[in-house]
Amino acid sequence: MEPGEPPPGGRTAFDPELGRLWQVCGGCGRWNAVPMEERWETLEACERLATDRGRILLRGERLSLLVAGRAQLVRVGEAPRVAFSEWRYSRRLDAYPTRRPGLFQRLLASLPERSAGGADYHGVPRMPPVEWMTSPFQEQAGLLTELFLHVPFAEACPSCEEPLALEPTDFGRVRLTRERAGASAVATCAFCGETSALRLEAARPALRVALAIVDRRRREPDEVVGAAGLLDRAGGPEAWVDELAREDLALEETEPAERIALAIGLDEQAEAEVLEAEWREAEELAAIMDGELTHVPGFEAFRDRVLGGTG
Repeated sequence: MEPGEPPPGGRTAFDPELGRLWQVCGGCGRWNAVPMEERWETLEACERLATDRGRILLRGERLSLLVAGRAQLVRVGEAPRVAFSEWRYSRRLDAYPTRRPGLFQRLLASLPERSAGGADYHGVPRMPPVEWMTSPFQEQAGLLTELFLHVPFAEACPSCEEPLALEPTDFGRVRLTRERAGASAVATCAFCGETSALRLEAARPALRVALAIVDRRRREPDEVVGAAGLLDRAGGPEAWVDELAREDLALEETEPAERIALAIGLDEQAEAEVLEAEWREAEELAAIMDGELTHVPGFEAFRDRVLGGTG
């Protein structure tokens, strides 16, 4: 394998125009952004493979799925948000697996959701805690419990300054609201018992994972396209998150389409911030080399495009 080439037997998605690169998890199908230091060489290799050796499996108006050697490539090119989201979040690409799952994987996939109450010695599910009985996320209680027993909702609680541990049963009661500083998540710390409003950026990593858990089976193309349309009509991820926060709803009160749109919006915000930081770093390096602060031509238009309505 040549330097920078995508790993064989997997799926890599790339956007050569905006410099975005993702490795797609073979287990859950989630697109994971690749850090900058590994990205540019791989982007060039992906474009070269797609052009020289790629065989098209599926073509959309602005996206293509190709096989090149033992790797699959998803090439994104000026794709509108709805089309991009359909490929990224729905089952659209499930018909083109990178490899056939083995017996053990198929067995695991057929197992039911893990019970929130655990199981007894014989493997019989126990009755879940009463707090889960009225939760709309009861079916995902086991996975949410695993998540929040290991990952804090935010790095620091504003009241006790300890990591903000979230009772798993409280996830549905997390409320999005609009504070003076912007969109916030209101949550109760399991350590000190205080309820605090956090800037949404502070809770975004845990929130993205939790939303992916509770709606992970909602992957029909129509559902994803409808959710992505909410972002477009709002004017982009920042506008949609702000609109949802102004409704001051608990997560358990939101509609599935609203949560899917929130997850898409949070993903876009996080990845746009990484790209923006890379541009800023490039601008600073150029300033050092030139001996003066220089403006990178096209940066503001680039930022508007990434954060705006084109996705």
